[in-house]
Amino acid sequence: MVKVFLVEDEAIIRRGIKKNVEWEKNGFEFVGEAGDGEYAYPQILKTEPDILITDIKMPFMDGLELSHLVKKALPNTKIIILSGYNEFEYAKEAITIGISEYLLKPVTAASLTAVLRKVREEIREEKEKSRLLERYFVSYEKYNEFLDKTDYTGVDRKLINDFLKLGSAGEEGMFIDEYLAAVGENNYRSLLLRQYMTIDIFFCVQEFLKGLDGHTDEIPPELGDIKYIPKIVGSEEQTISYLKKLFAFAIAERDRVSGNRYGSLIDTAKQYLAEHFESNEVSLNTVAAQVGVSSSYFSSIFKQETGQSFVEYLTKLRIDKACELLRCTTLRTSEIGERVGYNDPHYFSATFKKVTGISPKDYKNGGQEPERRTV
Repeated sequence: MVKVFLVEDEAIIRRGIKKNVEWEKNGFEFVGEAGDGEYAYPQILKTEPDILITDIKMPFMDGLELSHLVKKALPNTKIIILSGYNEFEYAKEAITIGISEYLLKPVTAASLTAVLRKVREEIREEKEKSRLLERYFVSYEKYNEFLDKTDYTGVDRKLINDFLKLGSAGEEGMFIDEYLAAVGENNYRSLLLRQYMTIDIFFCVQEFLKGLDGHTDEIPPELGDIKYIPKIVGSEEQTISYLKKLFAFAIAERDRVSGNRYGSLIDTAKQYLAEHFESNEVSLNTVAAQVGVSSSYFSSIFKQETGQSFVEYLTKLRIDKACELLRCTTLRTSEIGERVGYNDPHYFSATFKKVTGISPKDYKNGGQEPERRTV
């Protein structure tokens, strides 16, 4: 459980936050509260919360002064500032302190819970990195000492995530080469830096894989288990090879899941058409709305997945059903046209002949069904 301490001088707001946030359900333990920073500080030192939520404007000791003290005494504690003051100076000072989030009042329970979850994930990831560093490499403290002596500030998570989302298969090699060049050759040659950077990138990729909208195939142990990293960071060449394989796998999984998602959407559309093709109101727009995407996007992926345009597919459904009715019923041609979605008998006959090469009347009278044409 992630421990949370709340400091807010307005009792109504403090009670509202304490009551309305579902602490335990979301993996949090509410360990204390206070109405001002001066009273809160000794309690915070005693409870050592993972997250501190504090207002800015409070009597005796405000939230920024409290945050300074807490960050000095408990540097790993994450701080969420609540403020009714949308002023740049407050935000600027909060940034220099190392505040995790800066929220403007009024704050809803839902928005605060979302921020708490985000910060909780940051805490979890940092603890895991620290544990792994100490287990496989060096102490976290030594790593931080090393960073202080270099100009390296950590991996660019946004750049990595953008490439994983938008990059194409086969481009991962070029991306890794350019990324490492931007890091700096001297920095990258350091074994210590290379170890931590590889761990950081590893976590970026694992989080990306977890976020894919669909089941991810089992990750090969060498790409999904952190314990393999010490074996591959011994040389620059091995590390580069490993990172390229890791990115290639992530992009392949992204494309596979994306393909499955398209397939599911198209299957839903096909099922809808099978049940409603008789209606003359069925159109590209109505089916796209049914599956929840724009008509232009639906048109594109429908052609991509089926090899046919939407109109070609719908027309074939209707003409196939018309052939069945012509062979097996005594209905008139105009009635059959209406049964399969064509109110205009002339348009139905013209479409039928364009697809089959024969008129509905001749087909009904026993004409041979030639090979279907493209609509």
